[in-house]
Amino acid sequence: MRFAATCAAAAALIVLPAHAADPVEKQGSQQSKFAACAHESKGLRGEEHQKFMSDCLKGNESESASRKETSQRASDETGSQQNRMRTCNEEAGRRSLHGDERRAFMSTCLKG
Repeated sequence: MRFAATCAAAAALIVLPAHAADPVEKQGSQQSKFAACAHESKGLRGEEHQKFMSDCLKGNESESASRKETSQRASDETGSQQNRMRTCNEEAGRRSLHGDERRAFMSTCLKG
């Protein structure tokens, strides 16, 4: 009887670490998934960031990827508009344009 109890205790000690490793692996996997989602969400702010992270962590990659692409496109458009504004403004300065002439030039330049 004592031998059976000893064997059962030994078996429990062998099996226990195997079960304990599962939550650690799962936690590590979850942490790496969080890190990957956080990396993908760069440039997103506020509610958009929270929604992206939620979708990404739930595994809705297609939704989160399309949301990221849409946000990135909007960000690129803003950047190109700012670049265009900067370029036109510099050109107007080089030409020493002022008042109505500058406004007309800026309007034409920004449309073009």
